[in-house]
Amino acid sequence: MNMLSFLLGAPIRAQRAAKGLFADADELAALQAYYDESLAPLCRKFENQRVTALKHARKRCYLGAAAYAGAALFALPFIRPDAEFAPLIWMAAIALAVIGWRWASFPMRHYSSNVQAEIYPRIFRYFGPDFVFAKGQDMGLRMFKEAKILPGYDKARFDDCVLGSHLGVEIGINEVQLLREDRDKDNKPQDVTVFRGLIISLASHKPFKGHTVVIRSRSSLTNFFSDSHGGLERVRLEDPQFEKLFDVFSSDQIEARVLLTTAFMERLLNLANFFNSRIQCAFHLNRLLITIESRDNRFEQSSIFNGATFEYEFSQINAEMKQLFAIIELLKLNEYTGL
Repeated sequence: MNMLSFLLGAPIRAQRAAKGLFADADELAALQAYYDESLAPLCRKFENQRVTALKHARKRCYLGAAAYAGAALFALPFIRPDAEFAPLIWMAAIALAVIGWRWASFPMRHYSSNVQAEIYPRIFRYFGPDFVFAKGQDMGLRMFKEAKILPGYDKARFDDCVLGSHLGVEIGINEVQLLREDRDKDNKPQDVTVFRGLIISLASHKPFKGHTVVIRSRSSLTNFFSDSHGGLERVRLEDPQFEKLFDVFSSDQIEARVLLTTAFMERLLNLANFFNSRIQCAFHLNRLLITIESRDNRFEQSSIFNGATFEYEFSQINAEMKQLFAIIELLKLNEYTGL
């Protein structure tokens, strides 16, 4: 089922069949055991909630559409194209449509909210008892700004936040939207999104001596006129594939080359490919900071039209977290000695 078939009256039925988890062969048994113990007992409950939410939402859609059509037919004789208030009528029509959709879709949004509140905390506890999942928290946007890997912005909106640790290394993940105040073509104020996605903080047990940033490659013209970034000097590397995608700047050329080994560059490229997104990072003070641009909401059920088994969501989050764990292990961020 999809949105169109849902609105056209396709039967809404419970989906009990499981499609199965996916993970590396050596981990699949542990993943399945945790799923069977912590997530599977909730699936029937949420599947019933999902079906109920869809039925209520469709009933509201039909009622709302009928009321909207009735109001339009009633108002039609009083609307003339040359009337002074015609633009106001169109604005009111659009506003009513938005309000109507918000009202009709409330059961689905309420279901999704319940999933986030109960399922996602359990998913993240698979990675350790100290993992917590919360909404609307700022885990520390300021340090990303100071690390010079964020665009200029005027406002920030925070969504889901994950905090935990791996091998004693603190991990923070935040979904963030950054906006800049601008003007439209009519010189009216508007907010423009300059970044949307994940910001990730990985603590290091040994502070970095310098400040090194890896940003997506700028235009050749920009590089011609500027060989620096925020007061940091360019670092030349010997990997043409990496330099085609990223520009590296640092206050410590020697440490930058120690950090940006072939293995790390390969891992960063894999991370970019895995998320299919633009990635930037910085080694600053005692943290490796990573930004991943993405319009996807990564901590919601993939679709309310899918059965409430949560197998895909659990498997996907596990695969993403393994990417971060691999970086921690590669850079030995848990050790107090050399990197």
